[in-house]
Amino acid sequence: MPPINKYKCNKCDLSFPVGWGGYMYVEDNNGKRIICPHPEEYSKIYEVLGYNASEELIAERVGFNSHCLCLDCLHQFEADIEKDERKCPRCISTSVKTLLELVGTSCPKCKKGIIKEKCIGYS
Repeated sequence: MPPINKYKCNKCDLSFPVGWGGYMYVEDNNGKRIICPHPEEYSKIYEVLGYNASEELIAERVGFNSHCLCLDCLHQFEADIEKDERKCPRCISTSVKTLLELVGTSCPKCKKGIIKEKCIGYS
């Protein structure tokens, strides 16, 4: 069971979605990313791709969207860092970090705090 974590700066109000840094998704035939809710990820994958989906199709269409932060404009968004370009959709900056890359580092908003990860339960 993965831990459910809370992510936030220990000095200011910068916070991120609760969870484990992102979520698994599957792309449908139109390229739309559909969330695969835990713990039934593979049920959603087979529902979207079909129960006879090949390993190749699954590898091509399944990914992990990470919670991301633009270090320039502080916009939070989701991206699959294995497939997508690391670029902020708001300001087009490439100065982007995933939530998990930010844990333990200086807060990009207040510059005084540290981004902390705190376990609040298990799923």
